[in-house]
Amino acid sequence: MFRLECEWLDAHDPGRTGFDLGHMTFTSDAGTCTSKGRSPDQAMMLAISFTGLLDGLKSLVAGGATDHVFDGVDSSFSLHFKRARKGRIAIQCGTASLGEVESDELCRAVLEGVESFMARPESALPPGDAARGDLEMSLREFRAAIPGM
Repeated sequence: MFRLECEWLDAHDPGRTGFDLGHMTFTSDAGTCTSKGRSPDQAMMLAISFTGLLDGLKSLVAGGATDHVFDGVDSSFSLHFKRARKGRIAIQCGTASLGEVESDELCRAVLEGVESFMARPESALPPGDAARGDLEMSLREFRAAIPGM
C-alpha cells in the first residue's frame, strides 16, 4: 500500500494560486514521510511541486532514468526514488526508508493523490494560472507515458 496525501498551508485561502504553499505526506507499508511539522518549515509550492514529482516519476518509470530526487519547490523537503529489482522502486526520505513499491502502484497512488487533491473546490486554481497549465500538461503526459494510467 502506498499513498500520497496533500494539504494547503492555508486551507481557506479564497485567492488560491499555483504558488501557494502546502504539505505532502507519503505513506507506505514501511513508514511515513511528511513535510509537515519539520523545523525549519518544509512547506512547498504544491502545484509546481506536483509537476516536478510527476515528470520525475515519468522519467524513472517510462524513461531510462535509474533514479529521481524529488525536491519540493521552495522547500528543503526531498525524496529519493531509485529503480530496484523486478519493476520496484525504492523510496528514501532523508535517512528513513519507505521501502520498495511496485512501480505501477507508486504511479497510481501519486496520480490519484494529485488528482483527488486538485479536484477539491478549495484547491481549484484560476484559469490562466501558469502553474495550473503546467500541471495539466504534466498530468496528460504522465497518463500517456505510464501504461494503465
